[in-house]
Amino acid sequence: MRAACNNGSMTGVGFENMELLRALPDKDRLELAGIWAHWYAHVEDDWSAEEFRRNPGYLRTELLMVASGVVRGLDGDLLAAERQEQLSRLRDQFLIWSTHRIWELADAELAAGRTPDTAVLAAFRRTSATVNLPGFRRTQAAANGAEPGMRNLLAHFPGPVLNPGEPWADAALKQATAGGEPWQRLLGHAAPATADAPSAKWRRTGSVLLDAVGPEEARRAVLGWLELAHLDRTVPLLGHPHLQFDVNACFDPYNAHVLRGLAWMLSLLPPRPDTVRALVGLVETSLDHRSKDAPRSPQVAEAGIVALALLGGRAARTELESLSRWVTHKGTSRRIAKALTLF
Repeated sequence: MRAACNNGSMTGVGFENMELLRALPDKDRLELAGIWAHWYAHVEDDWSAEEFRRNPGYLRTELLMVASGVVRGLDGDLLAAERQEQLSRLRDQFLIWSTHRIWELADAELAAGRTPDTAVLAAFRRTSATVNLPGFRRTQAAANGAEPGMRNLLAHFPGPVLNPGEPWADAALKQATAGGEPWQRLLGHAAPATADAPSAKWRRTGSVLLDAVGPEEARRAVLGWLELAHLDRTVPLLGHPHLQFDVNACFDPYNAHVLRGLAWMLSLLPPRPDTVRALVGLVETSLDHRSKDAPRSPQVAEAGIVALALLGGRAARTELESLSRWVTHKGTSRRIAKALTLF
């Protein structure tokens, strides 16, 4: 525990050390968890937090993490109420800024057969997405998102293909629920976080998915979702003092990759005027400065520009030329200039 407290909330006992602890005999794991659960309940009475150079609240949280982690899969009821209370505090958070290794608690709940709320999953997903977002990469939230324990959790945390709470995402989830697996797979074909344009493999897979749901039906649905992209969130979230913008005016960072993928997907279909208009609308919405002086999502805007270039045709070129005359965001301007060279 001294080592965990010295390491700080971002690492604590550490992912590798927790794996070593879970490799101990079951009786030892249960005994350790029992000792730490007793400490948790008696921090002020039996233990001096100063001994660990931390305040009582910090020490109690570390104890909750390590006790839940070491007993995962053996005793799902130990400190279950305490875990659930901690996780419930994430439901309205835009990002998990720095709350120890709280994924240990979600892992323990899943191992006990209890799935945390979808809103909790959404907070984990958004935090993981910040790892590849400019402006977040050196923050505590991005450090949380890059932790192996967080990545492992998201690999097996069940939930909807999109985070609810945005009008376009809610509509897409409704369609996917009604349409079944083909629609779920279509929405699941998100743009890779670090890709500027769709690869040949991504496009081949996208074409297969479009064929599975029907190209025209997919077009109508995607255009309908993009029409809703300008609307504000239906479920407000709380920001953080270090985030100097209105988090409710931004796209959900996790859902944004799906929006990018949907824009690319439209470029796989035959060009139509309504498709061009929808992509231009997405670019304009994504560059909207409704969140103080920051565009809503330059990454989504650039995906719309790439899609227009891939779509080709006179209408797409005309719209790109028009965008080039008013867009001031430097990265997006460069993307427009590059797109125009493809015609």
